[in-house]
Amino acid sequence: MKQLWIATAVAATTLAQQQYPSAKWTRTYVIEWNEPAMYYGAKTGVIDPGTDCPAGTNPEIDWVKVLVNAGYTLEEAKWLRNPANPTRSPVHGQNQMAFRGKDRANVYVNPTSTPDPGLVGVSGAIAEGLNLDDNEETGFISPTGEKGIDNNFYKALGCWKTYRGPHRLSSGALQFNDGMRNGGWTTVIVVAGEGDDPMNDDHVKVGFYVSSDKMVKDANGNIARDYSFRIAPNARYEGILTARTSDGVIHSTAPADVMLRDPSYTQNLELLRARVKLEMKPDGSLTGYLAGYRPWEAVYKGWVNARGPVIEVLTWVQLPAVYYALRRNADYSPTGPGGEKTHISFALRIDAVPAFVMKPDASKEVASVESYKAIAPKESATPVYAFPFRIIDGIVTDKDGKTAAGPKAVILPPSRQ
Repeated sequence: MKQLWIATAVAATTLAQQQYPSAKWTRTYVIEWNEPAMYYGAKTGVIDPGTDCPAGTNPEIDWVKVLVNAGYTLEEAKWLRNPANPTRSPVHGQNQMAFRGKDRANVYVNPTSTPDPGLVGVSGAIAEGLNLDDNEETGFISPTGEKGIDNNFYKALGCWKTYRGPHRLSSGALQFNDGMRNGGWTTVIVVAGEGDDPMNDDHVKVGFYVSSDKMVKDANGNIARDYSFRIAPNARYEGILTARTSDGVIHSTAPADVMLRDPSYTQNLELLRARVKLEMKPDGSLTGYLAGYRPWEAVYKGWVNARGPVIEVLTWVQLPAVYYALRRNADYSPTGPGGEKTHISFALRIDAVPAFVMKPDASKEVASVESYKAIAPKESATPVYAFPFRIIDGIVTDKDGKTAAGPKAVILPPSRQ
C-alpha cells in the first residue's frame, strides 16, 4: 500500500508540474510571526487610553458582583470566588461561573441566556488591514492614509487586553507565536511570477502551505533564515492567490478562499474573499497582510473551549460579551447581501523570512505555485488542540468526566449555611 501511495503521489506531482510550469522567478519564505492586525493607538502600556481605545481596555471585572447580578446570593458569590473553596481550581478556575444565565444556564454554550454584558470596542478611525469590498466610503483609514479598510474583527475586539499592544507585544500574540516558533506548526509562502522583474510583474501567484519541518532559532532566539522546509500536502491548510507586484509590493488581483493554521485557539483560519498585500523587503524578508472574511462564531467557541472561567478571569472579559460583539460587528454573508452575516472582516499581520521551500519529497526546490491537496493524506484534514485535560461546554471535567458544577449545584457547604 505504501508503494502504491508513493507511486500515486509521484504521478500527481508530475501532473501538477505539467499544469504549473516553472515560473521565471520564485521567492520563498517561512512565517516567523503572525497575529491579528490590531492597530495600537496608545503611547505606552496595554490597558492605557489611546486613539484606538479612548477609555482604555475593558477594566478588571468584579466577579462577585457579576455572580450576584446573575442570581446568586452574596454569600454564594463570595464562596465561589474564595480560593479556599474546594470546587475552585487554581489551574482550571471555578466551573460554576459558567452557570450564570437565565435559570442558571451555561452562558458559554448559551450566551444569549444572559443580556449583553458589554465589551469596550474600538472607536478610533485608524485600522490595519485591506479594503475587502472595494468601497472607500466605508471602513477605517489605514495608518498610511488608505481609505476603506475593512477590519471589523479589530473594531469588535481591539480593546480586549489579550489582543491589544504594540506589534509583537500583545499577550495573545506572544503566547501563540511562542507555540508556533517552538514547533507547534510551520507555514511557508511561495511567491512566483512570469515577468522579468520580480519587483514589477503583472502575473504573480502566492501560495501558503504547511510544513512538518520545525523552524530553527539562532543564538539570539530569532527564527534563522535560509533553512529548508518541505511542503506537507494538507487537505485543509492551503491557500493560492493571484496577484501582481508593484515596486516590490504584492497586491491581490482577485479574491480567493483560503484556509491557514490560525495563531489562536480557533486553529482554523478560514478566509473567504481573501486578499494579500505583502512587501518584499530589501533584506529578503516579507511583511504585510492577509485579509478576508472569517466565521465569527468559531472564534468565540475557540475562546470558550480554552477553559471559559480561566479566559474570563485572566483577560478581564465576560465571554458572552465577546459573542455579542462579534455578532454585532459581523459584516459579510456568503449567501449574499440579504443573508445572515456569519463572517467578519479580519486581517492577519505577517512577518516572514527567506527560506528554501522544497517539494514534498524534498527532491528539489519549488519553482511554481501549485496545489498539493490532491496528494494530501486524509488524516491531515482535522487538527486537534493538545490540551492535557478534557473540556466540555467550556469547563474542565475531572478524570471521571464530572464538573462539580451545574444549574442545580449546591453552592454553600453546611458549615457556611
